[in-house]
Amino acid sequence: MKKKLYVSHTRMPNIRKYTHYLRELWKSRYLTNNGIYVQELEERLKKYWKVKNVVCVTSGTLATEIALKAMGITKKIYLSPYSYVSTVSVPLWMGIKPVFIDLYKKVKSPYLSTHVYGLPNLYDIHPILYDASHAFCTKVEGESIMKYGDCSVISFHATKIFQSVEGGAIVTQNDELAEKCRWMRNFGHNGEYEYHGVGINGKMSEFHAAMGLCSLDTIDETKRKYDYIIYRYNMGLGYSLKDVSYYPVFYPSENDVLRAMRIFNKNTIFPRRYFYPSLNTVFGDISCPAAEELSKTVLCLPLYFELTDKDIDRIIRITKETL
Repeated sequence: MKKKLYVSHTRMPNIRKYTHYLRELWKSRYLTNNGIYVQELEERLKKYWKVKNVVCVTSGTLATEIALKAMGITKKIYLSPYSYVSTVSVPLWMGIKPVFIDLYKKVKSPYLSTHVYGLPNLYDIHPILYDASHAFCTKVEGESIMKYGDCSVISFHATKIFQSVEGGAIVTQNDELAEKCRWMRNFGHNGEYEYHGVGINGKMSEFHAAMGLCSLDTIDETKRKYDYIIYRYNMGLGYSLKDVSYYPVFYPSENDVLRAMRIFNKNTIFPRRYFYPSLNTVFGDISCPAAEELSKTVLCLPLYFELTDKDIDRIIRITKETL
């Protein structure tokens, strides 16, 4: 039976290294509430991205909620419909009206921009919030993409190139905004008995931070493997992608996509339609033809650390057969 190849596969750390962290937690019994591992992870991520502030939280979703609140975006947010569902569901959940702007159209502020697949999607407007969940390793002119905009949010979900099981972070060069996010993630606390204002429980646990520290130890090795796979795909398919955490393939029509999926699945390869459907068709009635068409004609190929040369060759061969 042929090996099953999924679009992503969690890279687990060395279990002895993770167990080392667990032993210390069993001794200290300090499991949450801005513990030493959360603080260490934040400091190491600051050095990795060369940014001023990293605020770790329980998920990328919570990171977006807190960032929007801290930035004072309460009425409406402009965004592209070509993104993951949480991009729209978060502002809706908060009572913020999402206003869709189609691909290739002029954007307005306040804007929530997604670096889709890890490809830079930068704008010179303010306020702007970047969803960098696909862009952990993305650089622009040699600098981390996390340095751009008023604020970036990122997910550390288990499917990402960097993972902490569940988790995420708010990244900003604005010290005042970062401090606001810190107390917002902890019920609004200002010391033990006073409060800055309304907050929520968004604290990352020490268990998740420990997994993040283990993942960070191997991120350079993981990135090199991703770069190698991307290079092989580029050579085989004639693309020129880099720094992506999903590898999109573009088909002429939706029928071609559906046909390709049947062929892939028959050969135990399971690509994904990222991102289908276009979110304006789910959460609104505005027409966004460019986003709708793109969402119907893209498949993302498997991209993860454990892929072998044999796996890559098989994926390229079947992709070329379906294009």
